[in-house]
Amino acid sequence: MKQLLFYTIDKNYIKYLSQFESHISYNKDEIGHSRPYLGIVLKIEQFEYFVPLYSYKKHYTKYKNNPSFFFIYNRKNNPLAIIKFSSMIPIPKDYKVAKPLEYDLQDRKYKDLISAEYRYVNSNKEEIYKKAQKMYQAVTKHKNNFLKTIACNFKLLEEKSLYYNN
Repeated sequence: MKQLLFYTIDKNYIKYLSQFESHISYNKDEIGHSRPYLGIVLKIEQFEYFVPLYSYKKHYTKYKNNPSFFFIYNRKNNPLAIIKFSSMIPIPKDYKVAKPLEYDLQDRKYKDLISAEYRYVNSNKEEIYKKAQKMYQAVTKHKNNFLKTIACNFKLLEEKSLYYNN
């Protein structure tokens, strides 16, 4: 399996999909500074999906183990972030709405954080891919009621992504 890269996603595409789905997350702009909306891209059935990363928050420790997320840890086993499969979105085939993160444009502290996350993600890429598949299947095929309440409607977003044009 090839290395997973970090990508950013076009804000206009997020805005477009948000018309149809309330579980899509926006990147919160800070005053005068906005970190990139960061994620990984995985192939799930006929679509590539952008799967967002979220900075770690203390309340995440209360999350029960399920296929909607994956913790990312540093070398000291401290949590850094989560990958949120419940918020993954399909990428339209004909448009480049996701592009590799430009590491050189990031400040030093953020580069260090991204590097630690990158190491952990790529040392666990098989498990990450399996959880993404499991989440997709649970929501689209098995109709898991709990996961459907917290996840994007993947089939609807796949359909809407086909109609997106910049």
